[in-house]
Amino acid sequence: MNKTAFITGAGGYIGSETARRLARDGYAIAAADLREDTLAKTVESVRAAGGAARAYPLDVTQPDAVEATVQRIVSDFGSLDALVHVAGGSARIGGGVPKPLVDQDLGVIETVIKVNLYGALWTSRYAARAMIAQGRGGKIVAFASAVGLNGLRGSVDYAASKGGVMSMVRALAKELGPHKINVNAVAPGVVMRPEENGGDQRAFGTNFLGEKCTAADVAGLVAFLCSPDARLVTGQTYVIDGGRSLAMKGSD
Repeated sequence: MNKTAFITGAGGYIGSETARRLARDGYAIAAADLREDTLAKTVESVRAAGGAARAYPLDVTQPDAVEATVQRIVSDFGSLDALVHVAGGSARIGGGVPKPLVDQDLGVIETVIKVNLYGALWTSRYAARAMIAQGRGGKIVAFASAVGLNGLRGSVDYAASKGGVMSMVRALAKELGPHKINVNAVAPGVVMRPEENGGDQRAFGTNFLGEKCTAADVAGLVAFLCSPDARLVTGQTYVIDGGRSLAMKGSD
């Protein structure tokens, strides 16, 4: 049986790696992102490795656009079996920088909440509708953050949005359980990026395993949650940070 995964933020570092990993696991990839240039690169990389992929330019803060995209995916691929909502970010996605809540620009706060939390709500809403109509279950994986567990000074908006994602997952798992749809969250800590060339001390010096977390590590966790091995796992948030959030060692 063919399977299709709808991945938002697929043009980013974690999203693109997740797309390639799920393609290796047998999923056709419906890759969505606001940036069409990076989105095209992800689709090209999946196809180059022998996978099936299509690009869907998308602003996840627009519910009508999300609904239309889900309908196109089902029409193009014949099914929608997994949603992985990676799209998100902190103050920079609103054109700002981290600041205390009392000083942060209202537009930055609004954008962070819309992309991280509303985006998770809209994509989950319409993906779930498609999965329910198909009647064969499905997987929803939303991206939270270790910051959503412990907070971070200068990032109250981000922490609030990611905490909301974790609460959404717990409630939605109860609603969708009767339809055999698993709903879970992934909460990364500091993830290394290629341009850092191993030099970001936060990525390994502030966790208890002393290891660098990469996009491949996060994608592996997502792959598990989208696999049959996770058929009895739902309503959970999986933190992948080398134990950093046990005490937020070396954090703010």
